[in-house]
Amino acid sequence: MNYTEALGYTTSLVKFGIQLGLDRFRELLRRVGSPHTAFRAVHVAGTNGKGSTTTLIAAVLREAGYRTACYLSPHLFDFRERIQINGVPIPPEAFARQVARLKPEIEALAQDPRYGQTTEFELITAAAFGYFAEQKVDVAVLEVGLGGRLDATNVIPPPLVAVITSIGFDHQEVLGHSLRQIAREKAGILKPGVPVVTGVTQPEALQAIEETARDLGCTLHTVAKAAPAYARYTTDASGLSLLWPGRPLRGLRLALRGPFQQANAAVAATALRILAEQGLAIPEEVLRRGLEQARLPGRFQVLRLGPPPRVLVLDVAHNQDGARALAEALRDTFPERKGLFVVGMKANHDPAEFLPPLRDRIDRLWVSQPRHSPRPVEELLAVARGLGLEVEALPDIPQALARALAQAEPDQPVVLTGSLLTVGELPEPYRSLAMAG
Repeated sequence: MNYTEALGYTTSLVKFGIQLGLDRFRELLRRVGSPHTAFRAVHVAGTNGKGSTTTLIAAVLREAGYRTACYLSPHLFDFRERIQINGVPIPPEAFARQVARLKPEIEALAQDPRYGQTTEFELITAAAFGYFAEQKVDVAVLEVGLGGRLDATNVIPPPLVAVITSIGFDHQEVLGHSLRQIAREKAGILKPGVPVVTGVTQPEALQAIEETARDLGCTLHTVAKAAPAYARYTTDASGLSLLWPGRPLRGLRLALRGPFQQANAAVAATALRILAEQGLAIPEEVLRRGLEQARLPGRFQVLRLGPPPRVLVLDVAHNQDGARALAEALRDTFPERKGLFVVGMKANHDPAEFLPPLRDRIDRLWVSQPRHSPRPVEELLAVARGLGLEVEALPDIPQALARALAQAEPDQPVVLTGSLLTVGELPEPYRSLAMAG
């Protein structure tokens, strides 16, 4: 089996299983030697910010000299981005080898009525675990795919630390229709006695996490701008500062831009402090370097183009909280300029929630559909016109982006957003610029 065949087989599987629970996935892993038990892990859940937080933690551990795996979901440009060791995506032949090993067991399980068909995400996760075990990683930083309690990553033994970055309304058809319900699903990654770090601040959601932590005997470390919190963070001209018990950490610099990344970095740094208390060697200077070097394309990424001088902003925001964070980042970075927006959304994301927080930052708007799981353009048009925005629909994302870039004034931001799939359709040469950081 080559890489193309392995990827084709992976994407041929159903995305979500009909049978709830993790029994099938545990059985699949058992049949291939339980690779998920071969490494220590950090487990990261949350509505927004979990990919950035996963990347920040992994970057610091890598800088500290640990052979560090990173599991992200989904990918932006290249499928292999999901499975990394020391920042390097899984080689094509290694992914093909893992899938070839798993395929006979997947097909056997499909014939067993107790288990049924393995899902696409389960296969990818099993391939990642197999690769991490094969490569003898020291620590794997694992981003939850969806929710937490029933996510395939939740089969791991108790991790070193569990992280819940934020809680917001997303995937409500699966996770629930209140912040409390969503928080309880995400708190499903908590394990007895394992320390927990969270950036969640809404009382309803935080209470649900506190209750789960208390029931399981977990020490909960809260991170917030305001007291009371275990770690309080502030920002000024010198950078990000963390005020926590003992010696504060001041003047941290981040490569990741936007005020929301400061919150993610505060959560990541607090998790790393707990790892250091557990015996991992993470000196302060290593923490600083790792945070400064961490990069993740498509998260309020500002590309300077030219000539003529143009600014392209890439952001994978897709829900109401993500839109608010994007609006705040745009006000902070381009306080005097409204942007030209290109928006495409997935079928399960709501433009009526996404567009209103961005209204005051939009000069003109072009809408289109990502190729996979598109939200009907007519719905985007209706919401935009209802907000009084000047809007036009175009056949695809590259055409819409070309139109916006052609009409942008010098240094006026052109913002590509609405979905990870939308940003993933960024054409060359902009894609290479984004990957280069």
